[in-house]
Amino acid sequence: MAAVLLVCGAALLSLPASAQDPLQRYPQNYKLIFDNSQISVIRVHYGPHEAVGVHDHSDLPTLFVYLNDSGRVQFRIEDIPPSVLVRQPAKLGSFRYSPGQLERHSVENLSDTSSDFLRIELKQFPLQGGEAFRKDPPTSLAASRTTKEFANNQVEVERVICIGGATCPLDTANEPSVLIALSQASVSGFPDHNAAMNTGDIRWMEANQQAIATAPANEPAQFLRVFVKPAKPTAPISWRQAHSR
Repeated sequence: MAAVLLVCGAALLSLPASAQDPLQRYPQNYKLIFDNSQISVIRVHYGPHEAVGVHDHSDLPTLFVYLNDSGRVQFRIEDIPPSVLVRQPAKLGSFRYSPGQLERHSVENLSDTSSDFLRIELKQFPLQGGEAFRKDPPTSLAASRTTKEFANNQVEVERVICIGGATCPLDTANEPSVLIALSQASVSGFPDHNAAMNTGDIRWMEANQQAIATAPANEPAQFLRVFVKPAKPTAPISWRQAHSR
């Protein structure tokens, strides 16, 4: 009987700890600002030298959009054995795509400045795999333009720049998209019409929706627009495959 109890106890200890939802456990750091059947958008804030305890994130492919110039952030990955990853300084307007994988970690901001960014989780593509990608912000905002900066079978990311005082139509598209402000601006074409947007504000745009962005008189406006592609049937990826990437 004693041997059986020891075996059962060891088995229980070997099981992963119960999931720690960061939205519930650390609401001062993680806030859900948009959610539908296709994406979840979580706004993340780490204060200067702030530490955040162990928590879990979904296994969904995720686009990270950085909302300020920030320093290094350390992630302690709760794996066997544990490991440490340090995110290098990020710039306002940079973004990063990460393929789906299970995440459990704690966080420490190593910088004197806060770190603010969006997690855009692609709910239609669990554990799809793919290549990681990172894009720095443009060196100049001196000309109005729309540039495609990343695309795969899940998303397409455009950068929209609108010079000071200019009005810039946002092209209609066959896919829905989320519009992310990286500066102050106003956008018309939504129920609240000329809605003011600040850095980190988002607007969901349905397929074929028309909208117009207007920059402040003396400052350029900058946006990222993330188009969400329809899911296509794929062969499932096993737990072992997901953790071997």
